[in-house]
Amino acid sequence: MEFISLRSGEAFAPTDCGLCLGNFDGVHKGHRALVDLLFSLTSEKKMKLPLGALLFRTPPACALGLDAPQLTDNAEKMRLLRLAGLQFAVFLDFDAVRALSPADFIHRVLFDACRCRAAVCGFNYTFGKDGAGTPELLAAAFENDPTRALGILPPVTDGKNVISSSAVRRYLEAGHPEDAARMLGRPFSLIGTVQSGKGQGHAMGYPTANISIRNGGVIPAHGVYLCTVDAGRREYYGICNIGTRPTFADGEAINCETFLFDFAGDLYGKKIRVSLLRFLRAEQKFASIDDLRKQISLDIEHARIYI
Repeated sequence: MEFISLRSGEAFAPTDCGLCLGNFDGVHKGHRALVDLLFSLTSEKKMKLPLGALLFRTPPACALGLDAPQLTDNAEKMRLLRLAGLQFAVFLDFDAVRALSPADFIHRVLFDACRCRAAVCGFNYTFGKDGAGTPELLAAAFENDPTRALGILPPVTDGKNVISSSAVRRYLEAGHPEDAARMLGRPFSLIGTVQSGKGQGHAMGYPTANISIRNGGVIPAHGVYLCTVDAGRREYYGICNIGTRPTFADGEAINCETFLFDFAGDLYGKKIRVSLLRFLRAEQKFASIDDLRKQISLDIEHARIYI
């Protein structure tokens, strides 16, 4: 178990605290509602505590070897939780606690190790061996101690749909970034360091910034997107292609290559954030480089019309 400051990134010793309980993949609107609930709970109870999140360093589904692509890595989770107002994150080792009964998880992890005085969780939060722990079990344990407080968040919805990390993944994999953004409260982003490519985009007159999609990360539908690119000092509109570049027969490696509008400069070796705004078309193999060049010109025209 490790306590990490969301401001300095450094480890520190635990003190009495308030915790949001969850996995926080994507840090979507439901997660931020959970943070808000923790703030209101501790304010109502007049509990002056440092507030943070309790999560696993490796998500349980990944630790169990399941196919569970993630929306955000731990660094991005920490950034988003800090923006939501939390002060720290507690990272658990799943293998170290997976065999604990729900009662042991509550008392040994939450109460003893984390010194948790206030906590909030979602209506479907599970914990302990085989996920047998429920919010009702948590409530019973917290109610036995008048110095502690617990809040349980009901479903947060987008229309008739419950907001969840899995729903966001499904939208992205189906090529619906606007729907994903509505649940996230922001566009979904791919983050990476710009790598040297083969120069084919530059040769066609459309130089691209190429980043790899991280191992274990969710892969949006292959195709061309309108996007924005945060290149450090400013943000640019552009179009990006996510896929395997079938016209060039590059194999099965999936990457994201982005043409930035109205940009002049060198991004090699720099970290960028590519945020998906709108799906323009599916990836396809063209009969010739000239056909691809003409289609890119049309993609840019369509993107600028949307902008």
